[in-house]
Amino acid sequence: MKMTRYAIYQLPFENEKIRDLSFMSSKEVEDISDEFEFVAQCDARSLDEVFRIANFVCEEDESLIEVVGKMHSLSVGDIVHDLTTDETFVCANYGWEKIEMKESV
Repeated sequence: MKMTRYAIYQLPFENEKIRDLSFMSSKEVEDISDEFEFVAQCDARSLDEVFRIANFVCEEDESLIEVVGKMHSLSVGDIVHDLTTDETFVCANYGWEKIEMKESV
């Protein structure tokens, strides 16, 4: 399987919705997706590999991720955009759910 480039988006720490993010449905995340900020890009073979790399599990993966903002480890409620297929997903309690991301203001 070939590598794909993914963009990672997270709510800024100062956003008051961040504390409820892990309890939101994928539709609720989709509705506020314009409040997320681009924080990193990652080269990976799958969304699950993005999760592993973005949680900084292995030192050898450091070359696969470029952090460009204030990023915390990838977790429930964070958004990952596949730049090849133009599909967007939210990290769910278990796995990934496809969403439509709104443009950031």
